[in-house]
Amino acid sequence: MAFEAFILINVTGDHTKSAYKTITRMEGVKAAFMVTGVYDLIVHIAAQDMNQLGDIILSNIRSIDGVKQTMTCLVLSPPVAHG
Repeated sequence: MAFEAFILINVTGDHTKSAYKTITRMEGVKAAFMVTGVYDLIVHIAAQDMNQLGDIILSNIRSIDGVKQTMTCLVLSPPVAHG
């Protein structure tokens, strides 16, 4: 079973672009966005299991220089296709 999540990320100072570049090169990242508002980055990740999901978040994303805080939102439903 695959697990997907959106990670909302706060970054300190001027580290947003470098954190974004690092995240886009990570395994498991489906999409990454620099955004305005309360959070600086939103990242869509996919993993084979909860252990891998935890590793991506705890070992990879949270270890990036400048990452101050994350909030993980697990995906509970499949995407709806429009068209």
